Amino acid sequence: MSAQATQGTDQKLSGLMDRLKANPRLPLIVAGAAVIAILVVLFLWARAPDYRVLFSNLSDSDGGVIIARLDQMQVPYRFSEGGQAILIPAESVEQTRMALASEGLPKGGGVGFELMDGQSFGISQFAEHVNYQRALEGELARSIESIDSVQTARVHLALPQESVFVRDRRQPSSSVILTLYRNRAVSEGQVNAITHLVSASVSNLPVNQVTVVDQNGNLLSQPAGNDTRNLNDAQLKYTAQVEESYRKRIENLLSTIVGHSNVRAQVTASIDFSVGEHTQETYDPNQDPNQASVRSIQSSESEQSGSSGIGGVPGALSNQPAPTVPSPVENAAGNGQNQNNAQQDNGQNEDGEETATAQAPTGPRSTSQSSTTNYEINRVIRHVQEDTGQVQRLSVAVVVNYRNQTGEDGQTEMIALSEDEMAQIQRLVREGMGYSETRGDSLEVVNAAFSQQAEAQAPTLAWYENPEIISLAKTLGRYLLIAIVAFILWRKLLKPLVERQQAMQAPAGATATGSNGTLLATAGDDEEEDETPEADIAEQIAKKQKRRQRIEHETLLSTVRDQAQKDPRMVAMIIRGWINGKD
Repeated sequence: MSAQATQGTDQKLSGLMDRLKANPRLPLIVAGAAVIAILVVLFLWARAPDYRVLFSNLSDSDGGVIIARLDQMQVPYRFSEGGQAILIPAESVEQTRMALASEGLPKGGGVGFELMDGQSFGISQFAEHVNYQRALEGELARSIESIDSVQTARVHLALPQESVFVRDRRQPSSSVILTLYRNRAVSEGQVNAITHLVSASVSNLPVNQVTVVDQNGNLLSQPAGNDTRNLNDAQLKYTAQVEESYRKRIENLLSTIVGHSNVRAQVTASIDFSVGEHTQETYDPNQDPNQASVRSIQSSESEQSGSSGIGGVPGALSNQPAPTVPSPVENAAGNGQNQNNAQQDNGQNEDGEETATAQAPTGPRSTSQSSTTNYEINRVIRHVQEDTGQVQRLSVAVVVNYRNQTGEDGQTEMIALSEDEMAQIQRLVREGMGYSETRGDSLEVVNAAFSQQAEAQAPTLAWYENPEIISLAKTLGRYLLIAIVAFILWRKLLKPLVERQQAMQAPAGATATGSNGTLLATAGDDEEEDETPEADIAEQIAKKQKRRQRIEHETLLSTVRDQAQKDPRMVAMIIRGWINGKD
């Protein structure tokens, strides 16, 4: 039973295949489906977004977190470069990158001080030192990556073991490798900032022991002991700024007269970068004592008259004069005389008169007197620290273009400026540059015709080099390619199949051939006959019956013919049955 079912299924499948092969429309259907599939694929390819790199060189942890975040944001992504680069549609790169950056992604392959959180209790001192060094390197790399021009950074620290002996102590050193963004560069100031950042983050690490290298192997930091190079670079930069300032000042001044495109100036400045300081002390000459200011006066005076009669053996008694002992007779007379003198003195004092009764002693006399006067002295002390970067000399060269003048014939010609105009321009340049003969400045103003190359403006970007036009051309090119492929498929594949199918099927209203080879009249001809106004009603009815019979006969023949084409085996079996039954 199963064998018969299998045989029946095989017969049905073979019959279906035979019917499909016998169907004349099968090639057309297959070709149409293939064309539609090709056009759909090309259309999807044309509308497919352009994928660009979101992040590259990611660690496994950062890549997993970013992919999970992209799934949440419903942003399509792809992988390339061994899975270390994530690609997303170009129109979403900047927005997605900023959104991830706000969340602190990517965190970077290096680890920071969070490495110290998971230390075990029994860790050795060496492992602890290594973890600390790794954490410090990771933190420094994160800090350096915060600079806008740096994409990634790696920091290596060489920390020698500390020694109690001074002669065995060694200074630590460090090296930094920077991976910069495309078409980006770090300035000299940024490199110095990186070296000072690393030096300040590591104990006892001098600045000259930090080496900075970019991803191309270029040494960005200056080697130790070459500090004069930085100074020379700064001097050249400052000199260029001074020269550019004078040049713009002169060109802006003259452009109001001759036009900006008709003047060229070049300035050469000699700058003094020497550093010096000096102290000067100056004293004014002596002035007239009556006009000078008195600072101080010192005077002393001493006078000695007669002798005190003091002498003898040194001591308290010998230094005092001996008292005078009066006699009794003189004492009484003296008392009376003293009373009279006292009364006389009292009387004189009451009258307001003074009377000197003592007599000047007699004997040797000496007098000494000295006086010292100090005057203020004018003194000037000047301490001067000279500024560096002063302009020592300026050399200026100015070229002024000829003037355009339209002649009587309407043609434009170039004529030189007059002497008065050139003198005026020279005076303006002198004032604009601050000309100084003492400084030794030089100025040269020339009037000459500019060449065509000098007058030509900077070349503009050609229209076919415009990025927007290139992007639009790529988009149009995709759709144009789809149109060309569709036209080729229609012209070379579909159209021949359609024409072949139309040729195999007779069009409506055409003449049909009977089984015996006779031509049958078309329905159109019968309709024309029916429209004849002179035909009788009976004849018309008879013609309609005949036409109906002919149509049924043609329909039957057509059905048999189609059935024979679809299933020739069945027709052969019927004919064989007829023949066998007839026999």
